[in-house]
Amino acid sequence: MFPNLKTQEVKTTTTESNYLGAGAHTVTVKNFKTSDEVPGYKGTPYFEFLVEANSADNPGVAFLKFMGVDNFTSEAAARVRTDIFKSFLISAGASTFDNPNQAASSIVGKQLEVCLANREYWTTDKDTNKPVIKTRVEYKFSNMYGKKITFKDSFNKPLSAEDRAAYENAVGLSNNNNTVETPF
Repeated sequence: MFPNLKTQEVKTTTTESNYLGAGAHTVTVKNFKTSDEVPGYKGTPYFEFLVEANSADNPGVAFLKFMGVDNFTSEAAARVRTDIFKSFLISAGASTFDNPNQAASSIVGKQLEVCLANREYWTTDKDTNKPVIKTRVEYKFSNMYGKKITFKDSFNKPLSAEDRAAYENAVGLSNNNNTVETPF
């Protein structure tokens, strides 16, 4: 059932993450995928780029997700999403924008500077059904390769006072064995 089990070498796992954290990073675009490639996906369309840090001192990867536009997206949100996506493509060296897939394909292998920031949110833990605060690293903006970015802590987005109050309320409800509804 398991050939050569005795002689099989295994990789040791570590607790260190190979994902880039908040900060300014010089990266190379390794590849991308679109929501069209996900069988059965029916949500908002997106492009997701895998980028890899160029620094041996700070190795790691990040997945940069750019949400597209669907029938439920407001005109204002559509403009913002399109601007953010095109700015990223320009920073990575794209010059033709007739087709989003072609523009994305043209930047694979290209280098650029990216700013990633932490965003706090709260949700319900799937195992305990208790409210928890989590942090995710998100794309903030980018520059062309060589135009370094100075990271500022103000780029990070902690929970707003309103969200913190909702979280505290949910904690109180969960302590009383009530059902907790997440904000999303």
